[in-house]
Amino acid sequence: MGEKSVPSLRRRRVKRSCPSCGPEPGGEEKKRRGKPTSVQLFPPELVDHIISFLPVRDVVSLGQTCHYLHEVCDSEGVWRRMCHRLSPRLRKQGSGVRPWKRAAILNYTKGLYFQAFGGRHRCLSKTVAPVLAHGYRRFLPTKDHIFILDYTGTLFFLKNALVSSTLGQIQWKRACRYVLLCRGAKDFASDPRGDTVYRKYLYVLATQEQPEVVGTTHSQSCDCVEVYLQSNGQRVFKMTFHHSMSFKQIVLVGQETQRALLLLTEEGKIYSLVVNETQLDQPRSYTVQLALRKVSRCLPHLRVACMASNQSSTLYITDQGGVYFEVHTPGVYRDLFGTLQAFDPTDQQMPLALSLPAKVLFCALGYNHLGLVDEFGRIFMQGNNRYGQLGTGDKMDRGEPTQVPLCACSLCSTRECLYVLSSHDIEHHPAYRDLPASRVAGTPEPSLGAGAAQDPGGAVARACEQYLSQIHSCPTLQDRMEKMKEAVGRMPLMAAQKDFFWEALDMLQRAAGGVGQGPPAPDS
Repeated sequence: MGEKSVPSLRRRRVKRSCPSCGPEPGGEEKKRRGKPTSVQLFPPELVDHIISFLPVRDVVSLGQTCHYLHEVCDSEGVWRRMCHRLSPRLRKQGSGVRPWKRAAILNYTKGLYFQAFGGRHRCLSKTVAPVLAHGYRRFLPTKDHIFILDYTGTLFFLKNALVSSTLGQIQWKRACRYVLLCRGAKDFASDPRGDTVYRKYLYVLATQEQPEVVGTTHSQSCDCVEVYLQSNGQRVFKMTFHHSMSFKQIVLVGQETQRALLLLTEEGKIYSLVVNETQLDQPRSYTVQLALRKVSRCLPHLRVACMASNQSSTLYITDQGGVYFEVHTPGVYRDLFGTLQAFDPTDQQMPLALSLPAKVLFCALGYNHLGLVDEFGRIFMQGNNRYGQLGTGDKMDRGEPTQVPLCACSLCSTRECLYVLSSHDIEHHPAYRDLPASRVAGTPEPSLGAGAAQDPGGAVARACEQYLSQIHSCPTLQDRMEKMKEAVGRMPLMAAQKDFFWEALDMLQRAAGGVGQGPPAPDS
């Protein structure tokens, strides 16, 4: 048989290009194929309509391919269609620079996961998501239920969400029901102890429209605190404040018979009132006294940004990143600071300043230990470490904030479960910034008495000179004392140094109680 001739195959080099831009002009390949097809030739409305059917993750990935598709995938029309597909009941969105993109990502990323402690199974389980919820902003687990607050101020009540199995483990009930508990909610709180058995009542801080007053033509919105039974969601108590008082956060501290409600105003002031939980379910009406907390009376220059509490302590974070602590029992004070030297049982509301080298953003407060997250994403732990709960690798107690090699997460832990909340908001700027090069290598932090080697830029020295000049220009002794308190609260001092200055200032202020307020002599 003769050999069959095999036709020779020539490899041609094909130029690849972006589908929206087409191949490069010129060459035999263009002449053979003819006019290229580009995405830009289709009507923009058709491209937007097709892209809106993709999942959120695919739209974000497609927008990273070229400049044209990035503009298409980032348009509000695409995100509006995707938001209507994810949340059909959401018809109006007007907050933020890119409201529809923010709303779509909020509802796409919302989720609540939990992992039960104990047993051999360590997998995460996802809860049932309320369809009406516009993202997840906060949540709180109680004994049998879960409360979720969304970004529109709607509080949802997930009834009988958690059930106990025969082996004593906590399991998620797939067929749980959720109801709308309250609208216009700003914040909510319950018993601050980690054991959910104690969480009998739910305190909700909300804004509601009051009926029209005689002689006026419009209604006024007032802040109020509503108390609900966590077992069935029934409202048992309500207190309404004057329309001039506007609050943004609520926390609880103390026992059931002397439950103190701490309310944080928009101006950074803290007010408190005391209620008796054992009498809330009794149908009666009475007036409670709203008083300014001592941290706002003694340190009026401080503007509190957020607060946290447990059964016997309260922690405040200022807008400048400072941390102040109230400890109400000697045992917890000893666990936190390792000594009872500065503890005053007759003045339990006196705030103590914690010394940290950077601005604090977040905090978590346990019964006798605490955790702080600074602006660089570092975690500092302090307090009792009997069970290794500080994460330092040992069981030694820490009387001052100690850095631990962990990452910051949005978590909530109880005796039974570990909860993980997710709902991404594109309007939130990155919380952390890069650590300066001088602190990466573990160099010591500058202190008030440090030399030039520890303060190369002279920032601490300049701050001292500025405060001295301001103190010298104060006309009265009282003004000088207040300015000195401000300097002590803002300077990077150690905890023992701040305690010494606070005690000295209090002694001088008490001793100068009978002195006139005229300007002091130049010798002083």
